[in-house]
Amino acid sequence: MIRRNFNPHSCDLDENGPESIHRAVALVQLFCTTNMLPPQQRAKLAILAEEAVTNLYDHGEVRPGFSGTLTLQGSSDAVTICLCDSGQPFDPRMESDSDSEAEMPNAERGGGAGLALIRAWADITDYRSEDGVNRLELKLRD
Repeated sequence: MIRRNFNPHSCDLDENGPESIHRAVALVQLFCTTNMLPPQQRAKLAILAEEAVTNLYDHGEVRPGFSGTLTLQGSSDAVTICLCDSGQPFDPRMESDSDSEAEMPNAERGGGAGLALIRAWADITDYRSEDGVNRLELKLRD
């Protein structure tokens, strides 16, 4: 558990999915190292951030002019992931478990378990889509 407040760490996301995913993973590594998170939290945070950002590019209909931001913040009681983007609106709270099970896993390319992992390891504390910007906030569970 984090024992103090930290400055947020953030990175920009753009039309280049692989590069944006790389930046997101690098951001998590920096955040975890800077804030001395325990190994289990490091692993979960890295997977959650990578899955959330990857889902943007796999399912968010990324078009020219796409932009986004991934922000990580820690406090005395939580680690929060905030993902803002201009992709297709998608509220993960509205996806039923039966819908997500029908698509997972994808044996050919891997993946397909992202939404299930997000639900298992984080609380979806907020989602909204306003004026062409989606905002998803996740709180990492211990």
